[in-house]
Amino acid sequence: MPSADPAVIAVSAGDSEITELIWLDDRGRNRATISLRNGAYVADCALSGHLLIDDRPTIAVGKDQVFIRSKDQLEKQTSNWIVGLDLATGNTTKKFDSGPGALLYPVRMSGDRLLALRLSDDHITPNALVALDPRTDEEVPYLYFGLPSEAQTMTLPDENDIVVQNGRLFFGVRAADGPAEAKGKQWSYLVLGIGGGTPRKP
Repeated sequence: MPSADPAVIAVSAGDSEITELIWLDDRGRNRATISLRNGAYVADCALSGHLLIDDRPTIAVGKDQVFIRSKDQLEKQTSNWIVGLDLATGNTTKKFDSGPGALLYPVRMSGDRLLALRLSDDHITPNALVALDPRTDEEVPYLYFGLPSEAQTMTLPDENDIVVQNGRLFFGVRAADGPAEAKGKQWSYLVLGIGGGTPRKP
């Protein structure tokens, strides 16, 4: 269930990936069905042993449209898009380009704007949390950030929890295995928080 308000159900019909999105009205009746069978999108559930409401890291649902990331383009430079689809018709409404050497991941809606991660693989463009406005196509950067080498895998949306709250960005692993013997074992990141700096008075 990618969203409870509006009510949107994700269906995997004979496949491990999501094949349809069903938009329900207030009485639980089918308002529209969007087919995702063309293979252009990454639409799947979190890699966990249980299913949760809103636990769909590849999908963000707004009031009247849904945002899904495209499959990665790897021919020349890494890139992808976040595509907006009208919930009533399934037609494409918006297309946000990650730019070369980076990937865009939808995180969640913030009012009418979509919060998304732009993760770079060229070590030139900084990683960023950005707000994408479907009405104006405007992109507003919220945070630019780097990551310690030990925490690089924490940015993978399919395997970790990513939360934006009160102007801060948090990455959290879903499971941790403790060492059989604590001696000599290196510690690892479980949660990483990133926030904007505040100017200090001299």
